[in-house]
Amino acid sequence: MRNKKDVFFNAALGIIFFTCITSIVISIVAALTKNLNEVFSVLTKFGFIEFSMILLTAIIWFIIDDSIDIPFCTDNSDQFEKILELYKNDSEKVRKKIKLLCNYEKIYIVVITVTVISTVIGIVSFSLKNDRSHFGVLVMALLGSLFIVLKTMYIKLQYENEVTINKQEYPILYGIIDDAIKLTNAPQLDEICIVEGPNAGVMFIPNGFGFNGKHILEIGIQTLKVLNEEELKSVIIHELAHIYNEDTNISSKISRCLIRWNMIIEKVEENENIIQSILLLPFAKIYIKKLEIYLKAVSQPEELAADKEAALYTSAEICAKADTKLNIMSLFLKNPYCKVELRALAEAPKNYFNIMFDDFNNEIVDRKTQWLSQIKKSISSIYDTHPSFSERMVALGIDDFNYEIIFDDQNENYKEEIDKLVDIKNKQWYESWCNDWEEFTKEYKLQLEIINNYKEIDDAEINMDYGFALEELRQYDKALEVYKNIISKDENYAIAIYRMGQILLTKNDNNGIELIKKSGDLDSELVISCMDSIIQYSMNNGLEDKVDEAYEWFNKKLYED
Repeated sequence: MRNKKDVFFNAALGIIFFTCITSIVISIVAALTKNLNEVFSVLTKFGFIEFSMILLTAIIWFIIDDSIDIPFCTDNSDQFEKILELYKNDSEKVRKKIKLLCNYEKIYIVVITVTVISTVIGIVSFSLKNDRSHFGVLVMALLGSLFIVLKTMYIKLQYENEVTINKQEYPILYGIIDDAIKLTNAPQLDEICIVEGPNAGVMFIPNGFGFNGKHILEIGIQTLKVLNEEELKSVIIHELAHIYNEDTNISSKISRCLIRWNMIIEKVEENENIIQSILLLPFAKIYIKKLEIYLKAVSQPEELAADKEAALYTSAEICAKADTKLNIMSLFLKNPYCKVELRALAEAPKNYFNIMFDDFNNEIVDRKTQWLSQIKKSISSIYDTHPSFSERMVALGIDDFNYEIIFDDQNENYKEEIDKLVDIKNKQWYESWCNDWEEFTKEYKLQLEIINNYKEIDDAEINMDYGFALEELRQYDKALEVYKNIISKDENYAIAIYRMGQILLTKNDNNGIELIKKSGDLDSELVISCMDSIIQYSMNNGLEDKVDEAYEWFNKKLYED
């Protein structure tokens, strides 16, 4: 059964769109027959109707919207399953639906513009007939509103902390990308940017009102640092497939719209303008919700198709090794036992990425086997945008992954170019943080002060603050003892139980799951955080039965509440 709210808003937006198109068509017909008075009359009548409907829809949305930030926990799952099944059976039909959905934003721009202009014409006509000159204030307000709305919807290309590479300065790196483009007959890219992160991706960054933009290939500096030339080429081919493969470029259309409307929401919420909120916010939230459902439904098949493209032009082994290295780097960046504490430094380091990569080289010696095991065990939900590692290996025809993973296997000339980029990224990082370092380290210093000034006392809140400060400074064993001491005096102290469970999960101890559940049973405000923690841990460690139990427990808690 479809969500009643979705049915209402679909109907409301559909009527608004239809009414606007109808008014435009009638006005054009009247203009062609040279009946200009009829044009103004039609625009006036329809303008008031459209404006009233948008206002009413916005008011209802603001009143009844009670959504929580947990995807697919209610009726959305039914809609998702239908789209996923349809995509498997008839991908072309889903593609047509997505193309139509992605055009809604342009239709809405037209609707807003026509509605406001039509309303202004109506007010002017009314004021002229009734000698109500003071309505000029309202006209100016509406025109001002239209300007504000269109200005909000106009998105400029803004890209921070990026390094755009060219053939002259980076011939080897550029050559790898150029070879991938020629090999696959992919279209040329507008820009190639080096950013931060263990990933790569092709993005379409919208410009203006969404009718144009740039295709940009992003490559994370961590990606360049861990992959050799052939592995990097396989990753780039995978990303190019998201442009040239008809099955995989759909996500680019959705992603473009999502980028645009998330930026619009950010602008509206930042400005706190009531006119912007009424005309843009409800549509944006509803639109993004629809886009995300389609994106999640088509993403995993797209990723597997792109993997096959990469393997076709390189090899399954090279693709598997590249994926493994990037997964290991991702786990390192989330490593709760990182020995490097930048916040203890008096000023922002000028060699941040060198420090990071040195730490990675040290950690990989002790944790490579552990991280490989975790990657192989990890599972994915059907709602995840990317398949699990094991699913990707099966799709590549690799039943038993037993390849040796070597990180220091790059050509020397290639290394020199990467190191050159690392130096540039170091400077960018320093420039971004040097003026805000005091603010960045403020919380760390506060927690350090709590630890240094702590005296054992029979006060649960003070002891909780002490335990949390120890966690912040990665002194997990000491924090665990603090929480145990609190619980020994009050066995129902929910937040202490929750923190204990989190520390145990950090240590890969499954007993943390039951502790986290218990904390959620004791305090309903912790339930969502509890579910997120349990599911994330269980999926990372291949505990499918625990994932099912967590969803069952969560649904039961929702029903009880």
